[in-house]
Amino acid sequence: MQLPYNLAQQSKQEYMQIFGNLYEHSPWVAESTYDSVLNSSVYNNLVDFHTLLSGNMLASDGDLQEDLIKSHPMLAGKKAQKNELTEFSTSEQKSAGLNDCTEDEVTLFQELNHQYIDKFGFPFIMAIKEKNKSEIKAGFIERQSNSMKQEKQNALAEINKIAWLRIKEIYGI
Repeated sequence: MQLPYNLAQQSKQEYMQIFGNLYEHSPWVAESTYDSVLNSSVYNNLVDFHTLLSGNMLASDGDLQEDLIKSHPMLAGKKAQKNELTEFSTSEQKSAGLNDCTEDEVTLFQELNHQYIDKFGFPFIMAIKEKNKSEIKAGFIERQSNSMKQEKQNALAEINKIAWLRIKEIYGI
């Protein structure tokens, strides 16, 4: 999948304007790839570009990864109810029907979120763009039995899936 224009021709400001929000409140991920993109047209391929972003995020300092994980909102949480999510997160939660939760569903998601945070110390992260409420609930329940190490790996993998879905959204594919 080729990008509609050569990223290497974009200024850093334009690049960051387009890609700075791929990783929730963590523009450092996109910024860390700018020089590579500037120096190689291979990253005009969306898959290769995403691989670069993903690799840089996974190779980053553990504290940066932890901050990235913790920057994600709770699903159907208070920020969603108060319309305080990023544009991407709002769109993703809406696509999964989380903006149309009944009071009972909101209560259930709050309980699931709190159980998860109590166990792992960070919010449950799932690429929900192509999921529904039932799949999300099942994910919460299934992943509760994981170890801390497994869940951190799951969170980082899901964050990279989210970035891929956001890239696809940017380009309408």
